[in-house]
Amino acid sequence: MSLGRSLTGINLLSSQAVGRWITAVGIASVIGLINSPCETKGPQKADHQTLHTCSQESCLPGGCRALPGLDVQGKHACASLAVDFNRFNAIAGAAKMAPRVALAPVGAGTFALHSRPTATKVIYLDFDGHVTQNTPWNSTNAVITTTAYDTDGNPATFSSSEQANIVEIWQRISECYSPFDVDVTTEPPAIADLVNGGGGDTKWGIRVLFGDSNPSPAPGSGGVAYVTGFGWNYQGGAVDVPCFVLTAGVGTNPKTNADAAVHEVGHTVGLSHDGLYPASDSRHVEYYLGQGTGKVGWAPHMGAGYYVPIVQWSKGEYANPSNTQDDLSIITTQNGFGYRPDDFSSNQSGSKAVPGTAGATSFAVNVSGVIESRTDEDWFKITAGSGLIKLDAVGGPVNTMLDIQLSLYDSKGVLVVAANPADDVIASINKSVSGGTFYAKIEGVALGDVLTTGYTDYGSLGQYTITGSFSTVGIKGAPVLTTTGDLFYGIKSVPQPINPNIKVADPDNTTLASATITIQTPVPNQDVLSLTANASTMGNIASSYDATSGTLSLTSAGATATVAQFQAALRAVSYSNTSATPAVTPRKINFLVNDSLINSNTLTSNVTIGYYYITAAYNAGTKTLTIADNASIVGDNAVAVTLRGNVISVEGAGATRIGTSASSQQAVTFPYTTDVKVIVNFTTGNDSVSLVSLKSSAVTLNLGDGNDLANLTYCTLGTLTVDGGAGTDVLQLIGTTTTTKVLISVP
Repeated sequence: MSLGRSLTGINLLSSQAVGRWITAVGIASVIGLINSPCETKGPQKADHQTLHTCSQESCLPGGCRALPGLDVQGKHACASLAVDFNRFNAIAGAAKMAPRVALAPVGAGTFALHSRPTATKVIYLDFDGHVTQNTPWNSTNAVITTTAYDTDGNPATFSSSEQANIVEIWQRISECYSPFDVDVTTEPPAIADLVNGGGGDTKWGIRVLFGDSNPSPAPGSGGVAYVTGFGWNYQGGAVDVPCFVLTAGVGTNPKTNADAAVHEVGHTVGLSHDGLYPASDSRHVEYYLGQGTGKVGWAPHMGAGYYVPIVQWSKGEYANPSNTQDDLSIITTQNGFGYRPDDFSSNQSGSKAVPGTAGATSFAVNVSGVIESRTDEDWFKITAGSGLIKLDAVGGPVNTMLDIQLSLYDSKGVLVVAANPADDVIASINKSVSGGTFYAKIEGVALGDVLTTGYTDYGSLGQYTITGSFSTVGIKGAPVLTTTGDLFYGIKSVPQPINPNIKVADPDNTTLASATITIQTPVPNQDVLSLTANASTMGNIASSYDATSGTLSLTSAGATATVAQFQAALRAVSYSNTSATPAVTPRKINFLVNDSLINSNTLTSNVTIGYYYITAAYNAGTKTLTIADNASIVGDNAVAVTLRGNVISVEGAGATRIGTSASSQQAVTFPYTTDVKVIVNFTTGNDSVSLVSLKSSAVTLNLGDGNDLANLTYCTLGTLTVDGGAGTDVLQLIGTTTTTKVLISVP
């Protein structure tokens, strides 16, 4: 779909698009817009759109065409420019606006994406259709129906290419909001989590609708939003007030959709348009389309960034701005969220060893981070042998904001080399060194003359990845972690060791300095990593846990703890969950140690969260009750068998449930007879079995390996057989009589 000439402030669509548009909004609406009281005030310029003024500002394409009836509670609607696809298609390839890496479809995960799941404020990208009603958008249209995002004419399903587009749109928007403590997600939140309810409410955000909206809330525009509508509690918050990205104005291209969405969300967090000259000036342009060319073409988010690869937040640091609003200050001070926490040291003295993987003679660098603010710098320590230090830094995977400078310093802080190409936003270093300690610094920088083709470093923010390698010949070898292990964690369980079999080795060190154990995507107010110190096996190793990053840090004063002591500590690192209803998404836990000079490889363990399932079956013929666990899941089962009236009750405690699936019960009952034989078959784990008030000719408890407990209270038994397996086991008999006891591996 392409746009035609501008006529009295109305962008004329292609005949096909006009047909769809008139069908959606009605002929009378079209006539009303064509006759809207806008006056052309200047010539059409190559880099801008036709200039217009109106009596009421509403920021629509072609100037400030009014949106009558939409001013509500002091808020007004503001829209983004529609795309000129002739222009977009002509320059997109040259501007290198495609993703730096291929973004493959992710199936069901397409609609469970999160850029920052720990954040309490959300930008929800809604692609599967929505009905908007009982909101300020419905002052003239009782219902606005937005169809699902669709590229193939079949809105009922999402093809693999549509999913790939959705992933790219999410990546692009996530990049633009990556400096902030806000979660860009495709997973639907509760309406209450989109509305600021006041009081103690901490969760709110905005819904962004992608698709054809009928009737259109802003015909002819790329999208529309209410200024300061982020978390808007409209009439008690029964519904959320969304903003719109309109397929009729931006098509289905991922970049145009993302640019429009970033712009509209910008309005909801309080931002106005970036154009040229004040509205009172005859040269006024509502949307600035930017400056510069090729890979360093630039525009402000609150202008229109469709036609350039670099689109940044701005405060009017270019020639003749219409708006000098400080975007970053408004975003981070007026919406309930600020900048995300700094991820790496902003100075040389606090820098730590650069992350990556150690090899036999070299170290492969691989680290990703975020430049969160204009003053942020991320520093990394490199201990290199004689040879080449090669580092490549890119923003990504879909870079739209960060222009990178990568610098290398020696141990005294003297600059060795800096990379900042004038025609690109990536940077690379290839430097031969004789060995020693070096420091790499990455930062966002400006480019050229801001009054003509350049930009300042104000909005040079966002994500980056540094890869590369350096020689480790002649320096101490890296420690090595081996033997991965996974944990099944039972809901409501006590802390459980994650990988009790992990092995630590170092070819030329007897001591280590530190270790970090990190949950890749921690769930706030749930996940906990912990270590119970044991001086006899762990020496002077101390631990501290940062709940925000999900990182447990182990340190040894003076780097004196031995390799064996660090191994004992890592084996004892435990996971627990403080929630009675935890998120059951599997957690990935990364282990890493450092010998004061170089990191080890990263070893990853998986933690699966759920219940322990046991089966309980009664055979009326033999009068036998048999209880068994799931041998494939190592866990701590806890079960109680109690006589209550005329029934036998079998109850699971803690994470133990009776059954084999998520629908399992906490308790089941069986008819009581005068003699109930009991057989319990448990495998590995610290199991607990309680028998209360039973009369039985034979009780057999096979408790398996682990530290087990068997408690028999007021029971009358014939033969009691208890096999505790390996481990330290306890048998307690309270008011219980037995004819014969057979104890195996039980004190």
